[in-house]
Formats: sequence, structure tokens, C-alpha cells
Amino acid sequence: MLEAAKKRQENVIEYLLYMFHQEDVIRGCQMNLECLEKRYLAPQEDLSGDDKKEQLAWYKHVVELMERENIELQGHLAEVLEVIGELSYVHTLLMDRLQDKRYQQLWERAYPNIVAIEERTEGASRNPIELCLNGVYGLMVLRMQKKEVIPETIRAVKTFTDLLAHLGSRYHAIQRGDIQIN
Repeated sequence: MLEAAKKRQENVIEYLLYMFHQEDVIRGCQMNLECLEKRYLAPQEDLSGDDKKEQLAWYKHVVELMERENIELQGHLAEVLEVIGELSYVHTLLMDRLQDKRYQQLWERAYPNIVAIEERTEGASRNPIELCLNGVYGLMVLRMQKKEVIPETIRAVKTFTDLLAHLGSRYHAIQRGDIQIN
């Protein structure tokens, strides 16, 4: 099973962050499959030849989707946005219909930071779940680049990770039927 499919089944938040990163990796190779194979697949000695072929086919599919959806330079795949939409729906359920007290507390802690990130991104997204994901992903990128991150940013992103972890857990519980929404 491909990494993306595995992550989507096991942890929807990890899946979305993984897809954000894969979109950036593909853009970093300027949508070029040879570059992706050389930089990202060839060095993975633990992947069998068949697994590398399967992963390359997946990259080819994602490149085609990104080109078809005109997101070669920025933005997210429609499938990624759809999952964010599903999470937004679960967010609304947890806040209103299900009255999930723990989620509401996590939301209260994260909300000022969500407003702050929305202001810094000049309204590029108004979806609070996407803004949280962007904040977490942004911190991941800064750490990968070995850039210094101020404690205030780390504290803000922690409120996002706490909120997203609970949201993701509830999302999967609803999918399994452990939480009834009728």
C-alpha cells in the first residue's frame, strides 16, 4: 500500500501534511518525473523495484492531477481540499451538534492563533482547519530548513496540533461508526 493511502486510513491529519509536502516536493522538481525518481525514489534503498515503480506511478498521477487542476505553482489538490472540507464538517459537528467539551476547549485555545495566522496570510484561506494545517506544515518546513523558530510560534502551533489531533481522532471515530451523528 502506498504511503499516502496508508496515512489517509490511519491518521487523516498526517495524510494531509504528507500531501502538502508531496505537492511541494513535486513543485520543487518542477513537475518532472525524472527529477522525482532521481531525488526521492532512487536514494530509498529500502524500497523494492516494484515499490519504486508503484511510487513513481503515483507521482505521475499526482503530477497529472496538479496540471489538470492548475496548481503547479500553489494550492492544493481537489482531493486534499475535499478532506479538509470533511474535517471542517466534523469541526462544526463537534462544536455545535455533539457539543464535544474537550474540542471546544482546544478550539478556544487555538482560536486567537488562528485569527493571527489568517491576518498574516492576508486571508489566503478563511477555513480555520486549513489555517491550522498551514501553521503546522509551515513549522515543519522551517524545521526541515533548520531555521530558528521563536518560542511564541512553537506555542501557537502546539494549539493547532492539539486541536487537529482531537479533530482527526473524532473524524476517524465517526468514519468507523464509533460516534453516531444522526
